[in-house]
Amino acid sequence: MVKNTKEGSMTRDVALIIGAQKVEHYEIATYGGLLQIAITLGDDKVADLLETTLDEEEETDEILTEIAEEYVNFEAKME
Repeated sequence: MVKNTKEGSMTRDVALIIGAQKVEHYEIATYGGLLQIAITLGDDKVADLLETTLDEEEETDEILTEIAEEYVNFEAKME
C-alpha cells in the first residue's frame, strides 16, 4: 500500500488505516475467541484480562473508523 501511494497523501493515510483495521479485526477475533474459551473453562482472571484487551482493540478500531470517516476519506477524495 505504501509503495503504491504518494508520500504524504491522504490516499496513503486511507491505505494505512485500512491496513491497521485489518490487524485490529484479526486481534478482535482472536481475543474474542480466547475470551470465550476462558469463560467456558471458568478462568475468571484470564477472562477479565482478555476482556480488557478486547475492549481496547475494539476502541482502537472505532477510533480508526472515526478518523477515516470524519477526515481522511474526504480529504483523499479531494486529491
